[in-house]
Amino acid sequence: MIERKCKGCGAIIQTTDPKKEGYAPLADQLYCQRCFRMIHYNELPKIVATKEDYEKVIDSVLKRKVLIVFIMDVFSFKSTFHPNMIEKLKDKDVIVVANKFDLLPKSTQKERVVEWIFEQCKKVSLNPLAIGLVSATKGDEIDPLLNIIDAARNNRSVVFMGCANVGKSSLINAILRRCRLTVDTPLATSAIPGTTLKEIQIPFYEDNSFLIDTPGYIAKEDRLNELLPKSYAWLQPKKELKPVTYQLISGQTIFIGGLACLSLEGQEKIYLTAYVSMQVVLHRCPTERKEAFFQKHLGSLLIPPIKEEVSNLSYDTKELSIPKKKMLWLSGVGFILFHTDCKITLTKLSDMEVYITDAIIGSNSKKSTR
Repeated sequence: MIERKCKGCGAIIQTTDPKKEGYAPLADQLYCQRCFRMIHYNELPKIVATKEDYEKVIDSVLKRKVLIVFIMDVFSFKSTFHPNMIEKLKDKDVIVVANKFDLLPKSTQKERVVEWIFEQCKKVSLNPLAIGLVSATKGDEIDPLLNIIDAARNNRSVVFMGCANVGKSSLINAILRRCRLTVDTPLATSAIPGTTLKEIQIPFYEDNSFLIDTPGYIAKEDRLNELLPKSYAWLQPKKELKPVTYQLISGQTIFIGGLACLSLEGQEKIYLTAYVSMQVVLHRCPTERKEAFFQKHLGSLLIPPIKEEVSNLSYDTKELSIPKKKMLWLSGVGFILFHTDCKITLTKLSDMEVYITDAIIGSNSKKSTR
Protein backbone atom coordinates (compact mmCIF):
# COMPACT_ATOMS: atom_id res chain seq x y z
CA MET A 1 0.00 0.00 0.00
CA ILE A 2 1.33 3.45 -0.98
CA GLU A 3 1.71 5.85 1.96
CA ARG A 4 0.19 9.30 1.50
CA LYS A 5 1.35 12.26 3.57
CA CYS A 6 -0.82 15.13 4.70
CA LYS A 7 0.06 18.27 2.73
CA GLY A 8 -0.57 20.35 5.83
CA CYS A 9 1.49 18.76 8.60
CA GLY A 10 3.43 15.95 6.90
CA ALA A 11 1.89 13.11 8.93
CA ILE A 12 1.14 9.81 7.15
CA ILE A 13 -2.57 9.61 6.30
CA GLN A 14 -4.37 6.86 8.25
CA THR A 15 -8.07 6.02 8.47
CA THR A 16 -8.24 3.90 11.64
CA ASP A 17 -7.67 6.07 14.73
CA PRO A 18 -9.15 9.62 14.95
CA LYS A 19 -7.07 10.33 18.08
CA LYS A 20 -3.73 9.85 16.33
CA GLU A 21 -1.89 12.10 13.91
CA GLY A 22 -2.70 11.77 10.21
CA TYR A 23 -6.31 10.61 10.63
CA ALA A 24 -8.63 11.20 7.67
CA PRO A 25 -12.00 9.60 6.90
CA LEU A 26 -10.79 8.68 3.40
CA ALA A 27 -7.33 7.46 2.45
CA ASP A 28 -7.07 9.60 -0.69
CA GLN A 29 -7.54 12.98 1.04
CA LEU A 30 -4.87 15.68 0.64
CA TYR A 31 -5.15 16.80 4.28
CA CYS A 32 -5.66 14.92 7.50
CA GLN A 33 -8.80 15.85 9.41
CA ARG A 34 -6.75 17.94 11.87
CA CYS A 35 -5.29 20.17 9.14
CA PHE A 36 -8.52 20.30 7.12
CA ARG A 37 -10.43 21.67 10.09
CA MET A 38 -7.61 24.02 11.02
CA ILE A 39 -7.47 25.48 7.48
CA HIS A 40 -11.21 25.69 6.74
CA TYR A 41 -12.74 26.21 10.18
CA ASN A 42 -9.85 27.86 12.06
CA GLU A 43 -10.12 25.03 14.61
CA LEU A 44 -7.23 24.79 17.04
CA PRO A 45 -5.15 21.59 16.71
CA LYS A 46 -5.27 19.04 19.54
CA ILE A 47 -2.13 17.26 18.30
CA VAL A 48 1.01 19.44 18.15
CA ALA A 49 4.70 18.80 17.58
CA THR A 50 6.92 18.22 20.62
CA LYS A 51 10.57 18.99 21.25
CA GLU A 52 11.31 15.32 20.59
CA ASP A 53 9.54 15.54 17.21
CA TYR A 54 11.70 18.51 16.34
CA GLU A 55 14.97 16.90 17.36
CA LYS A 56 14.26 13.71 15.41
CA VAL A 57 13.32 15.50 12.18
CA ILE A 58 16.08 18.13 12.28
CA ASP A 59 18.84 15.68 13.13
CA SER A 60 17.76 13.54 10.18
CA VAL A 61 17.64 16.49 7.77
CA LEU A 62 21.02 17.88 8.80
CA LYS A 63 22.76 14.61 7.91
CA ARG A 64 22.08 15.41 4.26
CA LYS A 65 23.72 17.94 1.97
CA VAL A 66 21.21 20.76 2.18
CA LEU A 67 21.03 24.54 2.31
CA ILE A 68 19.46 25.87 5.52
CA VAL A 69 17.12 28.85 5.64
CA PHE A 70 17.03 29.71 9.36
CA ILE A 71 14.01 31.89 10.12
CA MET A 72 13.46 34.02 13.19
CA ASP A 73 10.76 36.46 14.22
CA VAL A 74 12.05 40.04 14.15
CA PHE A 75 9.31 40.91 16.66
CA SER A 76 10.51 38.23 19.08
CA PHE A 77 14.14 38.00 18.06
CA LYS A 78 15.97 36.67 21.10
CA SER A 79 13.69 33.74 21.89
CA THR A 80 13.56 32.69 18.22
CA PHE A 81 17.32 33.10 17.71
CA HIS A 82 17.67 30.11 19.96
CA PRO A 83 21.07 28.72 21.08
CA ASN A 84 19.89 25.09 20.84
CA MET A 85 19.09 25.62 17.18
CA ILE A 86 22.18 27.70 16.44
CA GLU A 87 24.43 24.99 17.86
CA LYS A 88 23.07 22.58 15.25
CA LEU A 89 23.71 25.07 12.44
CA LYS A 90 27.36 25.90 13.08
CA ASP A 91 29.57 24.80 10.19
CA LYS A 92 26.47 24.50 7.96
CA ASP A 93 25.54 26.63 4.96
CA VAL A 94 22.92 28.94 6.45
CA ILE A 95 20.87 31.88 5.21
CA VAL A 96 19.40 33.84 8.11
CA VAL A 97 15.94 35.33 7.46
CA ALA A 98 14.12 37.75 9.76
CA ASN A 99 10.40 37.39 9.17
CA LYS A 100 7.60 39.86 10.03
CA PHE A 101 9.72 42.86 9.07
CA ASP A 102 6.50 44.58 7.96
CA LEU A 103 5.51 44.95 11.63
CA LEU A 104 8.30 47.43 12.29
CA PRO A 105 7.56 51.11 11.56
CA LYS A 106 8.04 52.13 7.93
CA SER A 107 10.80 54.51 9.03
CA THR A 108 12.95 51.54 10.10
CA GLN A 109 16.14 51.32 8.03
CA LYS A 110 16.68 47.83 6.61
CA GLU A 111 20.45 48.25 6.57
CA ARG A 112 20.42 49.03 10.29
CA VAL A 113 18.41 45.90 11.10
CA VAL A 114 20.61 43.67 8.92
CA GLU A 115 23.75 45.06 10.58
CA TRP A 116 22.22 44.45 14.01
CA ILE A 117 21.33 40.84 13.16
CA PHE A 118 24.83 40.29 11.78
CA GLU A 119 26.29 41.46 15.10
CA GLN A 120 24.02 39.03 16.97
CA CYS A 121 25.27 36.21 14.72
CA LYS A 122 28.88 37.11 15.40
CA LYS A 123 28.29 36.90 19.15
CA VAL A 124 27.28 33.24 18.86
CA SER A 125 29.84 32.29 16.16
CA LEU A 126 27.21 31.78 13.49
CA ASN A 127 28.51 32.76 10.06
CA PRO A 128 25.55 33.10 7.68
CA LEU A 129 25.99 33.20 3.93
CA ALA A 130 23.50 36.07 3.84
CA ILE A 131 20.84 37.85 5.90
CA GLY A 132 17.39 38.63 4.52
CA LEU A 133 14.33 40.53 5.75
CA VAL A 134 10.89 39.35 4.62
CA SER A 135 7.19 39.46 5.33
CA ALA A 136 5.73 36.01 4.69
CA THR A 137 2.15 37.18 5.12
CA LYS A 138 2.47 40.08 2.67
CA GLY A 139 4.96 38.41 0.34
CA ASP A 140 7.44 41.29 0.69
CA GLU A 141 11.08 40.73 -0.34
CA ILE A 142 10.43 37.20 -1.63
CA ASP A 143 12.27 37.82 -4.93
CA PRO A 144 15.51 38.97 -3.26
CA LEU A 145 15.36 35.94 -0.95
CA LEU A 146 14.89 33.57 -3.91
CA ASN A 147 17.88 35.17 -5.62
CA ILE A 148 20.01 34.60 -2.51
CA ILE A 149 18.87 30.98 -2.30
CA ASP A 150 19.54 30.35 -5.99
CA ALA A 151 23.06 31.76 -5.68
CA ALA A 152 23.88 29.51 -2.69
CA ARG A 153 21.94 26.31 -3.39
CA ASN A 154 24.30 24.35 -5.70
CA ASN A 155 21.66 21.76 -6.64
CA ARG A 156 20.77 21.08 -3.00
CA SER A 157 17.36 20.91 -1.35
CA VAL A 158 16.46 23.90 0.82
CA VAL A 159 15.41 23.28 4.43
CA PHE A 160 13.35 25.86 6.32
CA MET A 161 14.07 25.79 10.06
CA GLY A 162 13.11 27.92 13.02
CA CYS A 163 11.29 28.13 16.32
CA ALA A 164 7.56 27.54 16.52
CA ASN A 165 5.37 30.22 14.96
CA VAL A 166 8.12 32.21 13.21
CA GLY A 167 6.37 31.66 9.86
CA LYS A 168 8.23 28.81 8.16
CA SER A 169 5.16 27.34 6.49
CA SER A 170 3.85 30.81 5.66
CA LEU A 171 7.14 31.70 3.98
CA ILE A 172 7.13 28.54 1.88
CA ASN A 173 3.53 29.27 0.88
CA ALA A 174 4.58 32.80 -0.12
CA ILE A 175 7.39 31.38 -2.26
CA LEU A 176 4.98 28.94 -3.94
CA ARG A 177 2.50 31.74 -4.64
CA ARG A 178 5.27 33.92 -6.04
CA CYS A 179 6.30 31.10 -8.39
CA ARG A 180 2.66 30.24 -9.14
CA LEU A 181 2.98 26.73 -7.75
CA THR A 182 0.60 24.56 -5.69
CA VAL A 183 -1.51 27.46 -4.44
CA ASP A 184 -4.58 25.21 -4.07
CA THR A 185 -2.92 23.00 -1.42
CA PRO A 186 -1.02 25.30 0.95
CA LEU A 187 0.88 24.11 3.98
CA ALA A 188 -1.20 24.34 7.14
CA THR A 189 -0.46 27.39 9.28
CA SER A 190 -1.73 28.44 12.70
CA ALA A 191 -0.98 30.95 15.44
CA ILE A 192 -0.53 27.94 17.72
CA PRO A 193 3.01 26.52 17.91
CA GLY A 194 3.53 22.95 16.71
CA THR A 195 1.34 22.96 13.57
CA THR A 196 3.88 21.09 11.41
CA LEU A 197 4.48 17.58 12.78
CA LYS A 198 6.90 15.99 10.31
CA GLU A 199 9.29 16.89 7.52
CA ILE A 200 7.35 17.99 4.43
CA GLN A 201 9.13 17.74 1.06
CA ILE A 202 7.78 19.92 -1.75
CA PRO A 203 9.08 19.24 -5.30
CA PHE A 204 10.34 22.59 -6.56
CA TYR A 205 13.55 22.47 -8.62
CA GLU A 206 14.22 20.95 -12.02
CA ASP A 207 17.17 19.01 -10.57
CA ASN A 208 14.68 17.10 -8.35
CA SER A 209 15.59 19.04 -5.21
CA PHE A 210 12.94 20.08 -2.69
CA LEU A 211 11.76 22.85 -0.44
CA ILE A 212 11.52 21.17 2.98
CA ASP A 213 9.33 22.37 5.84
CA THR A 214 10.15 21.17 9.37
CA PRO A 215 8.50 21.27 12.82
CA GLY A 216 9.15 24.40 14.85
CA TYR A 217 11.35 24.23 17.92
CA ILE A 218 9.31 25.16 21.00
CA ALA A 219 11.55 27.27 23.22
CA LYS A 220 10.86 27.22 26.94
CA GLU A 221 11.98 30.87 27.08
CA ASP A 222 8.90 31.83 25.09
CA ARG A 223 6.61 31.80 28.11
CA LEU A 224 3.72 32.96 25.98
CA ASN A 225 3.47 29.53 24.38
CA GLU A 226 1.83 28.48 27.62
CA LEU A 227 -0.96 31.04 27.38
CA LEU A 228 -4.36 30.06 26.03
CA PRO A 229 -4.74 30.40 22.25
CA LYS A 230 -6.92 33.52 22.40
CA SER A 231 -4.27 35.55 24.20
CA TYR A 232 -1.50 34.19 22.00
CA ALA A 233 -3.36 35.43 18.93
CA TRP A 234 -3.88 38.85 20.53
CA LEU A 235 -0.14 39.23 21.05
CA GLN A 236 0.63 38.73 17.36
CA PRO A 237 0.46 42.14 15.63
CA LYS A 238 -1.58 42.09 12.44
CA LYS A 239 -0.20 45.32 11.01
CA GLU A 240 2.59 47.86 11.39
CA LEU A 241 3.32 48.68 15.03
CA LYS A 242 2.22 52.18 16.03
CA PRO A 243 4.56 53.73 18.60
CA VAL A 244 3.06 55.30 21.71
CA THR A 245 5.36 57.55 23.73
CA TYR A 246 4.80 58.09 27.45
CA GLN A 247 6.19 60.58 29.90
CA LEU A 248 6.73 58.67 33.14
CA ILE A 249 7.38 60.56 36.37
CA SER A 250 8.72 59.23 39.66
CA GLY A 251 6.08 57.15 41.43
CA GLN A 252 4.31 55.99 38.27
CA THR A 253 3.90 52.56 36.68
CA ILE A 254 2.98 51.50 33.14
CA PHE A 255 1.22 48.17 32.68
CA ILE A 256 1.73 46.22 29.45
CA GLY A 257 -1.48 44.26 29.58
CA GLY A 258 -1.26 41.87 32.51
CA LEU A 259 2.06 40.51 31.27
CA ALA A 260 4.53 43.09 32.62
CA CYS A 261 4.80 46.52 34.17
CA LEU A 262 7.52 49.18 34.50
CA SER A 263 7.81 51.36 37.60
CA LEU A 264 9.95 54.50 38.02
CA GLU A 265 11.27 55.79 41.35
CA GLY A 266 13.87 58.40 42.31
CA GLN A 267 14.01 60.12 38.93
CA GLU A 268 12.03 63.20 37.97
CA LYS A 269 10.78 62.00 34.59
CA ILE A 270 11.68 59.90 31.58
CA TYR A 271 10.34 59.34 28.08
CA LEU A 272 9.79 55.90 26.62
CA THR A 273 8.05 54.56 23.51
CA ALA A 274 6.11 51.29 23.53
CA TYR A 275 5.81 49.04 20.46
CA VAL A 276 3.23 46.31 21.09
CA SER A 277 0.17 44.84 19.38
CA MET A 278 -2.83 47.18 19.38
CA GLN A 279 -4.73 44.49 21.31
CA VAL A 280 -2.34 44.72 24.28
CA VAL A 281 -3.70 47.27 26.75
CA LEU A 282 -1.25 49.91 28.03
CA HIS A 283 -2.25 51.61 31.27
CA ARG A 284 -0.46 54.07 33.56
CA CYS A 285 -1.21 54.46 37.27
CA PRO A 286 0.50 55.56 40.52
CA THR A 287 2.96 52.93 41.74
CA GLU A 288 1.42 53.00 45.23
CA ARG A 289 -1.77 51.61 43.64
CA LYS A 290 0.01 49.10 41.42
CA GLU A 291 -0.63 45.93 43.40
CA ALA A 292 -4.27 46.67 44.13
CA PHE A 293 -4.90 47.69 40.54
CA PHE A 294 -3.21 44.54 39.26
CA GLN A 295 -5.23 42.24 41.53
CA LYS A 296 -8.51 43.92 40.61
CA HIS A 297 -8.10 44.25 36.85
CA LEU A 298 -5.88 41.34 35.72
CA GLY A 299 -7.73 39.55 32.95
CA SER A 300 -10.37 42.28 32.54
CA LEU A 301 -8.87 45.74 31.93
CA LEU A 302 -5.31 44.41 31.93
CA ILE A 303 -5.40 42.07 28.92
CA PRO A 304 -3.96 39.81 27.77
CA PRO A 305 -4.17 37.40 29.62
CA ILE A 306 -7.87 36.61 29.83
CA LYS A 307 -9.59 35.54 33.05
CA GLU A 308 -9.31 31.81 32.36
CA GLU A 309 -5.51 32.05 32.18
CA VAL A 310 -4.80 34.05 35.31
CA SER A 311 -4.56 31.16 37.77
CA ASN A 312 -1.78 29.53 35.72
CA LEU A 313 0.54 32.55 35.72
CA SER A 314 3.39 33.59 38.02
CA TYR A 315 5.56 36.72 38.06
CA ASP A 316 8.99 37.92 39.12
CA THR A 317 10.59 41.33 39.61
CA LYS A 318 14.00 42.75 38.74
CA GLU A 319 15.79 46.09 38.77
CA LEU A 320 17.18 47.35 35.45
CA SER A 321 19.45 50.21 34.43
CA ILE A 322 18.73 51.24 30.85
CA PRO A 323 20.76 53.83 28.89
CA LYS A 324 18.99 56.18 26.51
CA LYS A 325 18.54 55.06 22.90
CA LYS A 326 18.43 51.43 24.06
CA MET A 327 15.55 49.00 23.62
CA LEU A 328 14.08 46.69 26.26
CA TRP A 329 12.64 43.60 24.59
CA LEU A 330 9.86 41.60 26.26
CA SER A 331 10.08 38.40 24.29
CA GLY A 332 6.89 37.71 22.34
CA VAL A 333 5.20 40.87 23.62
CA GLY A 334 7.08 43.77 22.05
CA PHE A 335 9.75 46.27 22.93
CA ILE A 336 10.24 49.60 24.68
CA LEU A 337 12.54 52.32 23.36
CA PHE A 338 14.03 54.58 26.07
CA HIS A 339 14.76 58.21 25.26
CA THR A 340 16.28 58.85 28.71
CA ASP A 341 18.83 57.11 30.95
CA CYS A 342 16.89 55.50 33.76
CA LYS A 343 16.57 52.85 36.44
CA ILE A 344 13.29 50.97 36.51
CA THR A 345 11.63 48.12 38.37
CA LEU A 346 10.29 45.51 35.94
CA THR A 347 7.64 43.00 36.99
CA LYS A 348 6.98 40.35 34.35
CA LEU A 349 5.75 36.83 33.71
CA SER A 350 8.15 34.30 35.19
CA ASP A 351 10.51 32.85 32.57
CA MET A 352 9.62 35.55 30.03
CA GLU A 353 12.99 36.45 28.52
CA VAL A 354 13.91 40.14 28.60
CA TYR A 355 17.00 41.75 27.14
CA ILE A 356 18.42 45.15 26.24
CA THR A 357 19.89 46.00 22.83
CA ASP A 358 20.88 48.97 20.74
CA ALA A 359 17.89 50.59 19.07
CA ILE A 360 17.10 49.19 15.63
CA ILE A 361 14.53 51.89 14.92
CA GLY A 362 14.63 55.68 15.04
CA SER A 363 14.92 57.04 18.56
CA ASN A 364 13.82 60.64 18.04
CA SER A 365 10.08 60.22 17.42
CA LYS A 366 7.79 61.35 20.24
CA LYS A 367 4.43 61.21 18.49
CA SER A 368 1.30 60.25 20.40
CA THR A 369 2.87 61.31 23.72
CA ARG A 370 0.75 60.49 26.75
